Amino acid sequence: MYQAVIIDDEKWVVKSLLATIKGQTFFEIIGEAYDGVTGLSLIETKKPDLAFVDIQIPGMGGLELLKAAQLAGLPTVFIVISGHAEFAYAQKAMLYNAIGYCLKPFSKSELMDAMEKACHLIESQKSKEIKKEEVYPVTPPPLKVGNKMVNKMLEYMHENYQQDISIQNLADLCNINQNYASQLFSQEVGEPFSTYLTNLRIQQSMDLLRSTDLPVAQISIAVGYKDYFYFAKVFKRTAGVTPTAFRNDT
Repeated sequence: MYQAVIIDDEKWVVKSLLATIKGQTFFEIIGEAYDGVTGLSLIETKKPDLAFVDIQIPGMGGLELLKAAQLAGLPTVFIVISGHAEFAYAQKAMLYNAIGYCLKPFSKSELMDAMEKACHLIESQKSKEIKKEEVYPVTPPPLKVGNKMVNKMLEYMHENYQQDISIQNLADLCNINQNYASQLFSQEVGEPFSTYLTNLRIQQSMDLLRSTDLPVAQISIAVGYKDYFYFAKVFKRTAGVTPTAFRNDT
């Protein structure tokens, strides 16, 4: 069950709302506030999934509260409650993360529909957050070679392949000159630095294409390619197919 708060300056309205939604299984009411400033503080503190907010409340109007919450990046969604069937109010509320506009006196079916809609939206948001956390799959450990400096280079590459790195970075890491770093890397690994880095990035992009539904352009950035078209070109040259074709075939 998700969590919700009610913000309305009239206590009888709060009681009426609680009575109307009694027995529903979508949300647990965890707090109440009777003015806009306290209401915003309640949302910031409790971080509820949903807030019922009256349009006309003292201290800070309902629309102001919605706007402030949005600017603060709070994930709470809102159901606006009002005694006025004003289209302009409803239209503005939708701009600030409101998913419902319910009139007083309350209709149980209207409130239930709005809460069900809120519930589905919250579930979708939380699902996206989980996928976002999984954007970067676990990078395979680097191979081990006989040279400690090259092992250090490989570890650095596996930790930073998403960044704009070069052989000069590896040379600086080991306090050696660039030419020597390049020669040493190729000798120990069996392929040039640039080839190894490309293969590492493309392998990681393949993992993302297989395990997520992220847009290809976002995957491109996630593995270190800011230019999507260049990424697509490198991917096809390395894998033999375009990123989209690879995803469709897996």
